[in-house]
Amino acid sequence: MSRGPVVWARERGSCAGGSVQAPFRSAWERRASHPQLRSLPKEVPRLLPIGACRRWPRIAVVGAAMCGAALRAAAAALPGPGSAEPASLTVADCVRLARERAPSVTAAAADYRAASLDSTAAWRTRRWTASVFTDATLAPRGSYDPTFTNLGQYELKAGVEVPLLDGGSRRRERERGTLAARAFALALRQARRDAGLRSAALAVQALELGEKAAAQVESAAWLARLESLMESGVAGGVRSRSDALRVTIERDVVETALAATRRDMDAAVRELNQLLGRPPEDSLHVRVPDSTDERGPGAADVERLAAGAERAPEVLLAGVSEAESRLDLAEVRSRTAPRAEVGADGGMAGTDLTQAVPPDIRASNPGATFADRLRRDLGSSASMRVSMPLFDASVGPAAAARRAATEAAGIRRELERSTQRRVGLDLIAAWRSAHERLLAARLTADRAEQHLLRMKSLHAAGAASLLELLDARSVASDANERLVEARADDRLARVTAELRQ
Repeated sequence: MSRGPVVWARERGSCAGGSVQAPFRSAWERRASHPQLRSLPKEVPRLLPIGACRRWPRIAVVGAAMCGAALRAAAAALPGPGSAEPASLTVADCVRLARERAPSVTAAAADYRAASLDSTAAWRTRRWTASVFTDATLAPRGSYDPTFTNLGQYELKAGVEVPLLDGGSRRRERERGTLAARAFALALRQARRDAGLRSAALAVQALELGEKAAAQVESAAWLARLESLMESGVAGGVRSRSDALRVTIERDVVETALAATRRDMDAAVRELNQLLGRPPEDSLHVRVPDSTDERGPGAADVERLAAGAERAPEVLLAGVSEAESRLDLAEVRSRTAPRAEVGADGGMAGTDLTQAVPPDIRASNPGATFADRLRRDLGSSASMRVSMPLFDASVGPAAAARRAATEAAGIRRELERSTQRRVGLDLIAAWRSAHERLLAARLTADRAEQHLLRMKSLHAAGAASLLELLDARSVASDANERLVEARADDRLARVTAELRQ
């Protein structure tokens, strides 16, 4: 239907001076047959096409109403101040965030930016330099020898200096700046790796303590139910008071262990929050990863760890130290190298500041003015300076010392490379051992759980004593705790190996 400009208004709204006309109300009754109106959701306010009102005031009113409804819906979707849920992160999430937000990482990143700018400044020293310089000396008549003082002198010049030979000092400064920037880049990489390793250890610890706490809560609840049964038996005369006290003591032991577990978990979460750049008091829940693939190390993992040992920040930093030692040796050898630089300047320079126009100018031109003096003082000059040291007795011993330092730096680099290879092999061995212990602990925990179920059935049938039941529960609890610890060791060994690859 086409009735010119159409404006939407509420069914029960009013126009500028009256209510909506009846023909347009009847149009709303045919809403179900209209293809566009039929697609509107039920929660949208009922609207009518009207044409008897002024357009712009009604558009403003309807727009404000729709914006208000949208804002109310958005506010209802947001959690209130008291309904904030703790952040839920996996171990991988904790590692990723710590590598980005840890205080040590941000500090290392700032150091790297500073070193990069210093390196840029060092590279720009190879260019020529320009400057403006001036000085003036005033010596009135009767002070010192006029021939010595020239009755005062001044200069105002702009000049450039271009180094030609510097014994390689500028090149070495550029290389030092580059090495410093590389060292800080490696320090940043090392800080990220260490932050990831520490966050992984804390996240795995929090996950382990959470699993232990859940098992202890379950044990405490089971013991509480058993204690209630024992108390009922004592009241009925079928149980002795010692049985009830034995169960109570067992429950107290479990609750004490639960309190210690929660304390350790809170401490781990606080430190983890600090590593993630969060307030220590914030709530944080470490959840089990979506992928629960538990595997031992393979040949590919061994190869990647061996390759990662060559790229370890410690090895590369030792290489930077060796390169700096070679630069020190080159600097000692350059003490006898020739130096040369050229310079050029232009401006004004003159003597005799006691008069505006010196006598020699006035003698040649009686009508000379101050402007004539300035024109005479204008000029330019060029200079070149060359130096060549002939002998320096300290060069030989100093060069020998630097060669020894370079040799020591090379030995330390090889030692660090060997250390990183050993660390990689230790990680593979720890991962393999943790995985084997995990498989054994899982089998033991299953057997202990089956034994506990059997003891529960026997105790219910009167074929097993209370002490046998409690002993089975203790064995199952210890087996489950060893399973949790083995699973945590396996997770941590795998994450550590992956971060060092």
